[in-house]
Amino acid sequence: MHLEATSTQRSTWQYDEPTPGTERFISETFDGFQQQARLLIPDQERAAPLFVIGGARSDFTRLNPLLYRLQQQGIGSLTGNLSGHSLAAEPGAPQPSLTTNLEEAQRFHRHIAERCQTLLGHSLGGAIALKLAAQTPAIDKLVLICPAVYPDAAHQAPFGPAFTEAIRQPYGFLDCDSYEFLRKFQGRVLLVIGEFDGLNSRAYGQGEGTSAGTLWLAGAQRYSPIPEEVTQALLRAVPAPHLECLLLTDCDHGIAAHLRDKPAVADQVAQVVAEFILG
Repeated sequence: MHLEATSTQRSTWQYDEPTPGTERFISETFDGFQQQARLLIPDQERAAPLFVIGGARSDFTRLNPLLYRLQQQGIGSLTGNLSGHSLAAEPGAPQPSLTTNLEEAQRFHRHIAERCQTLLGHSLGGAIALKLAAQTPAIDKLVLICPAVYPDAAHQAPFGPAFTEAIRQPYGFLDCDSYEFLRKFQGRVLLVIGEFDGLNSRAYGQGEGTSAGTLWLAGAQRYSPIPEEVTQALLRAVPAPHLECLLLTDCDHGIAAHLRDKPAVADQVAQVVAEFILG
């Protein structure tokens, strides 16, 4: 793979912060547009690099509080910018969708596929990571951070009104083959969720099989876009011996921001993730 020492897109990054080690960049040309990925290289490698798929409205810097700490612990990562989610990914595909993002992720993942055994998916990226893992037998560890799961039919809907309509159908998220994949998955899964995400929608005045949305709870505004039934379905799908869970107290769906605001918590989460990857 061709590694670039600098990025011409740096001014568009969400967080321009110095890395604790080496960073390199990979550019990929798609049909009429380019996307870039960032490779974080530790000074002393303890594990093969993991492949990271970010969430909606994220670029490859959103998870710096976690990825930088993993880099310091000898675990590198490759994260690609995906169409439709950030200034750094513009102009991107003309009508991006989850299918578009999966294709972009597949292209970037090939650069480390011979060594990579771990996928990390954050929020919307969790749904994409599950699809990528199902097509990649070498993957034996999945880190899912406040993961979303969407109906299979929603994956081709362009982001915007069509996608929103497709994912708002009550209980629609259960019509997804990722649960069946997890039931058969022979590897291990680490599920990281916030205490105030995945809340019961009915308890907060919303319809069944939907999200609780934004609400005031425990003295703060909380964002709970993941339906309770999604988390329950994921927990049921993964065989108990293969599953580890980490619950972050006083945290909603915004785990990336939570880690940025609370360095001590970020230290603890990075330690758990590192032990999971190295174990």
